Amino acid sequence: MKKISVLIAAALVLAGCSTTENTFENAVCDGVEVKVNYGILTGDPVNECITFDGEQILALDALNQAGVVTEGTVTYPDAIVCRVNGLPAEDVAIEVEGEDPHFESCADMPPAFAYWALWVINDESVGWEYAMEGASTLLLNKGQSIGLAFASGTEAPTPDN
Repeated sequence: MKKISVLIAAALVLAGCSTTENTFENAVCDGVEVKVNYGILTGDPVNECITFDGEQILALDALNQAGVVTEGTVTYPDAIVCRVNGLPAEDVAIEVEGEDPHFESCADMPPAFAYWALWVINDESVGWEYAMEGASTLLLNKGQSIGLAFASGTEAPTPDN
């Protein structure tokens, strides 16, 4: 069984995953897993394992360490994620069926049909849950996951799908 685990871990490293131990997905991050699902936006998914000293890391620091740059809104600078790595761009319309084209200015709360959802895995047996606070105040422990997923229309995808 140990040989299989080593082979799985090696395959994941070769595939670009930074994981090491068995869990529900056959591997777990030795720090905090960071994921980004751009949904209808044109961005490359992020799946990084970041490590850190100590027991906890601020979610915003974990995102930044994984190369994920977030921008808040004028009204809610640290509480809301309006852009991730520059997306959605202010000058590109967000097209969602049943809605008028939307240009995101990041002045105030994004619309309910086009927003970044902040997710966290606190317990692997439960899976992804909406974060109960923003990335600038949420503390993560080793073994947790943080993710952003762009929700459009009536669907709020998780960072995995």
